[in-house]
Amino acid sequence: MRGFLSYFLILSLSISSFSLSTGAPNGITSSKLEMKTLEVAYLFEEGKGKTAEDISPNKRHATLVGGVQYGPGKFGTGLVYDGKDDNLIVKGYNGIEGTKARTILYWFKSESTREHSWVKWGPDEVTKKYYIRAHVDEDKCYLRIENAGGNNWGDVDVCDGKWHHHAVVFHQGAKDVQDHDLYVDGKLNQKFGKANVMNTDIKTQEVVMGDFLAHHAFMHGSFDEVAIFNVGLTTKQIQLVVQNGLASALNGNSTAVESHDKLPTHWGIIRARY
Repeated sequence: MRGFLSYFLILSLSISSFSLSTGAPNGITSSKLEMKTLEVAYLFEEGKGKTAEDISPNKRHATLVGGVQYGPGKFGTGLVYDGKDDNLIVKGYNGIEGTKARTILYWFKSESTREHSWVKWGPDEVTKKYYIRAHVDEDKCYLRIENAGGNNWGDVDVCDGKWHHHAVVFHQGAKDVQDHDLYVDGKLNQKFGKANVMNTDIKTQEVVMGDFLAHHAFMHGSFDEVAIFNVGLTTKQIQLVVQNGLASALNGNSTAVESHDKLPTHWGIIRARY
């Protein structure tokens, strides 16, 4: 009997160790992202041409404009912006309106400190604009969301020449631009700026990624794995994307997708859901 109990104890410990070693990183569990909540998502694995394929069910493929081109990404291939005339246009898609929930996330590596224009839609009118750009403070810049009349920026420098993950989250029931949560590399930032009610307009401006508005500047750097969700993602979900990459998070995998594995995972998502 004693031998059986010893064997059972060793077996239990072995199973527990295996479970810990194969679980989601840093305790992240059951935080899978749902394809049905995606508005658009681009992995940029095409590597050439002027079209970026949308892997969401909506198939809103985007067009590369100006000098933007494919190059090294955070995972596999991404887009490289020269900061002069580059843009990615989601033709026929004008974003999320009013005060509806949303999450915008992407990877970015800066080539300079400037007011990088990352993602925007809506006209340059009070409350109607939706504009994610850099907030510059001397030689640093921070993630910022503004709506013409109000703004909200964080406290982590994202213009240091390293890859950083940005996430801008507006939860259901929120009303003000200051209600956004800003994450850099999966960590919630402090909030600075000015309050202003949200009323995002989707009648006149398509979603663009890279093009400047007013007196700001074109994006200058590398851009990868961008997505717009129609829900406010949780902290754990954002951390899952940061640690595993968007392709793996959407595919339900628990480990990051390396460069040579990203394209098969991309097509795995499509095969599983179409």
